[in-house]
This record gives sequence, C-alpha cells and structure tokens, in this order.
Amino acid sequence: MNTLIKNIDAVVCGRLVRTDIAINGNVFGIADGHTETIDGTGLLAVPGFIDTHIHGIGGRGTEDGTEEAILAMSDALKEEGVTSFFPTIYTDTMERILSDERAIRSAKGKEKGASIAGIHIEGPFISPNRIGAQNPAGRLDPDEAVFMRMLEEGGSLVKAMTCAPELPGIERIAAKAAENGVVLLMGHTDATYEEAMHGMDIGIRHATHLFNAMSGFSHRKPGVVGCVMMHSAMSTEIIADGKHVNSDIVKYIIEAKGTDRVAVITDSLRPTMQKTGELTANGVPVEMGDGLWVTKGRPELIQGSSLTMHSAFTNLVHWGLPIETASAVTSTTPASIYSLSDRGEIAPGKRADLVVMDRSLGIKFTMVNGEIVCGTAN
Repeated sequence: MNTLIKNIDAVVCGRLVRTDIAINGNVFGIADGHTETIDGTGLLAVPGFIDTHIHGIGGRGTEDGTEEAILAMSDALKEEGVTSFFPTIYTDTMERILSDERAIRSAKGKEKGASIAGIHIEGPFISPNRIGAQNPAGRLDPDEAVFMRMLEEGGSLVKAMTCAPELPGIERIAAKAAENGVVLLMGHTDATYEEAMHGMDIGIRHATHLFNAMSGFSHRKPGVVGCVMMHSAMSTEIIADGKHVNSDIVKYIIEAKGTDRVAVITDSLRPTMQKTGELTANGVPVEMGDGLWVTKGRPELIQGSSLTMHSAFTNLVHWGLPIETASAVTSTTPASIYSLSDRGEIAPGKRADLVVMDRSLGIKFTMVNGEIVCGTAN
C-alpha cells in the first residue's frame, strides 16, 4: 500500500523539518498517487531505532537458545520503537554460543516486530580480568578455527564481535573478520593504551559500551577509553541510561566524537519490561537496583541494563541534545557502522522503518518495512 504522512515534523537527512513522508510499499518514496493519507500534524517522525547490543527484553533473551525467545524479543521491541536489532550472545561455552546462533538464524524472516539485522557475539576472546557478567568458563584466547566455526554457524548474520585487543593471536582474528565483513569491537578488555592503539591499527575500530568493562582513562595511562576518545578512527557504543555512564559524560562523548562515531545501545537484559515470573539474566537471579539489574541479594554486583531505545532517545533529548542528534545516534549511525545501507534514514529507497511520536515523545506508532506493527495512525 502507498501511504502519505502529511504535515509532520521529521528528521530528514540530519535536519528536523516539516514535511510529507511518502511510503511506497516497504520503502520511502515520492509523494505521488498515494491511496492512504495520515495526518501528521503535531507529531514527530524519526527513523526506526536500531539496537546493535541487546541480550533480552520482556522476559525472553538470547540465553534461552530458542527461536520462540528471539521472536518474542522482536515482538517486545516494536513497542519501544525498535525496528532492527542485533540479538547479542553472551560469552559462554562454545556449545551454548552455537546453539544461540542457530536459534537466531531460525527466527530470521519470521519476525512480527523488529527485524533481526545481525548477530553480535560478546566474546569469547575477552580478558579474564574484565569478564563482567559473562561466563568465565566460556572465555577463550583467540583461535582462528573457533572464530570460523562461529561464522559458519551464524552465517552472514554475524555482524559484530567483542574482543580484547591485548590477547595473543588477535591479529589473525582481525584479518579474518575483515575478510568476512564482521565489525570487531574493543570490549571486556584490560588493554593498555599501546595495546588498544595496536588493536586500532589492525582494524578493531569500534568499542563495546564505552567506559564499562575496559581499562579507564588517566593522564599517564590513557587505556582503551583514551584510545577511543582521542582517535577519530575509533567509533563506540555507549549506554544512555545515565547509570552506566553519567549523563553529562554521555553528552560530552557524543559532542566530542561527533554523531557519526557514536552508536547508542541498551545492552538490555532478559528481565527488562518483564511483567511476571522470576527475574533472571543469563541464569542469574536479579533484582532492580537504582535503575540497573543487579544480582539478587548482592546489589553491589551489577548484571546490566534495563534501558530501552525509546528511553535512551528521550533521555538524550531531556539531557539537552537536539532531536536530530538523538535520532542519528539511535538509528543512522548504527546503520552506517554496520553497513546496513538500506535503513537508518528517512530517504527515498530506504526501508520504511519509522517511529512516530507525539509532542511528549510518547510513541504513537512504529512502522517496520512499511507496515504499522505497533500503535495506530488514527
């Protein structure tokens, strides 16, 4: 169906303008011969959110290892304006990682909400000193055969892999990743500044949840954080909940690095938005502690985020960033970093993935591939 959304404020080519948005089938097009018209007066449209680092939501997660769980994530994410996502697999035993990959591949093409745009494997080539909430039993030193086995199981869906650039043999992994179109991220790493620089030189040029689970910055030891902050070749994820990283620092990183080098993620865990049942993340009982998921009975042990992409977007706006900037780092930049060239912008020929909000930034409807999958246009 051809649809025209008239008189709406929209982020188009990085600018907030009042315009009409034409949708021809499943792509943005030209306003001509449209059979359905939607009045966009007083509404805001941005490209659909793209979350490239999410473990779970709504009580289902990648650790469930089932097609059903991945499809449930897709369904829950549409409620939060997410139109594309990377189900993210924890470091775990190789059997578990491969099983999770198979579940995601099986779910691909059956989504009723957000589209599966890739797989992010958070490990297993990470530092034993920066394990975080990962399973230490699954951590490995770089192994080319293991890497290729993961790519074989995930097929072309494997788009991202977190690794520690200081580990011996990481050069071979970087070379194979480049050959296979996999973006490597520095994360769960204890690398020195010099080791991080070496990682950047061999092609590890994106970073996992900046500041968290990595060597920090000081004036004598810049660490991984310093490498990311000081070098334009590096881009980075960041969790915009104001908890994992102070809100003023989130703003500073986006302004200093530029919107084209920062991708906002949620790193959301399985119990986020869960309404009933036991709360667990990767098999660990958790509870809410100051906006974060923490180990049940051990509030000092952070397990991860309860953020959604819609909350991340509204956080950025409420923290004083322009709507155009918030839109770029929640959609356009993630698409660019991972070469998702068919989405991330409201532009002719791009996938018609859209979030339409009211004046209070509440979601009115979410559109995936030209179809309203959540909410109503009325």
